[in-house]
Amino acid sequence: MNIAKIILWSAGLGLMTPALVAQGFGPGMGGGRCQAQGGLPFLGGHMAHLLNLTEAQQTSAKAVADRHQASLEAKAKDAGAARNALRAAMQDPATSDAQLKALQAKAGEAQLPVMLERRAMMREFEAILTPDQLAVLKQQRLQGGSGPGKGHGMGRGMGPGGCGMPGMGGL
Repeated sequence: MNIAKIILWSAGLGLMTPALVAQGFGPGMGGGRCQAQGGLPFLGGHMAHLLNLTEAQQTSAKAVADRHQASLEAKAKDAGAARNALRAAMQDPATSDAQLKALQAKAGEAQLPVMLERRAMMREFEAILTPDQLAVLKQQRLQGGSGPGKGHGMGRGMGPGGCGMPGMGGL
């Protein structure tokens, strides 16, 4: 992927994340944690129904979310601060293009650890699924989501908030 695409994706993520963070850690690109569900989309709702998680799997999924919670929150806080600095600079007419470029790069760099942490959490979750459940998950990713109106579970792109994982291209 060339640098222009990376910058474009980083800017898009940077601009979308604050609104999605406000909605919670949801099926899309949330930033918080769903209180009752440990921050994973599979502990409740339509996706949990589709995957038919056992009690043991639900417990394991919650443990995965709990293990990543502090690190994910810290990384999301850093990314949010970088985005806020960029947003403030965008509104200041005295900010030079070079300053904006540097702030945008910093915001993109701060978002990467968040994405990597979420991906690591998802990989750990996938490890507790059966082959049949993994096939259902894969099918949902290919369809770009689940349920009415999509955006539930692992939707494509960055869907609405709620209690789930980022939809970032069907990770």
